[in-house]
Amino acid sequence: MAVETELKLRIAPLQLARLKRHRFLKTCQLSSPHTRRLHNIYFDTPQLQLQQARMALRLRRDGRQWLQTLKGGGMVKAGLHQRNEWEVPVKRKALDFSSPETASWLIRLPPPLTLQPVFVTDFIRNSRMLAWHGALIELSMDQGEVRIDECSVPICELELELKSGEPQQLYELALALLEVVPFALESVSKAELGYRLLAGDQGDPVKEEILSPAQTDMLARVLREQISSCKSHF
Repeated sequence: MAVETELKLRIAPLQLARLKRHRFLKTCQLSSPHTRRLHNIYFDTPQLQLQQARMALRLRRDGRQWLQTLKGGGMVKAGLHQRNEWEVPVKRKALDFSSPETASWLIRLPPPLTLQPVFVTDFIRNSRMLAWHGALIELSMDQGEVRIDECSVPICELELELKSGEPQQLYELALALLEVVPFALESVSKAELGYRLLAGDQGDPVKEEILSPAQTDMLARVLREQISSCKSHF
């Protein structure tokens, strides 16, 4: 199991194209950018039990290789996504829980295991490794779509994944990138976009959750939580 820590940023296609060409990236990249197509099939039960458990199960085709990935737990705050991740290669386009590496997954998945495809994400990823003030950060530029049958929503985002260093350094790099192109923090994962499309969510207004601080909470902590909540809602 690995803990994935990444900052997700929503960006317009025109600005994404500008960033790819900008000289700033060349000043801190450790290798040439790599472009590939990623095709992902997400699975859930008919009752969407994985979504309810805040888990995501997918098959990803990366070139000729299929990867099976389970994500769960963690949190999302101000665009920072931290999740547990289990990933193994599989031989073909089918879920496989027979290997020793996946045996422990079964206790995390809700019974009964009646899993079916629910949506697809298909996008082009341009990625490069950056050295940023002592941190190692992978910058990925994703552009494509989330799709269910004939319905789809676009994907256009940046992902800054922390390979080594501190989460604060993701924000510091994002601030430097913000001097190059405009973008916004993204609190919604690709999997959540798929579930929203599945539910027919048209982006209607929603209320933010009500925070309930404990009587022993310090004022500074409560204010931080309130501000973070307002940012996420906005």
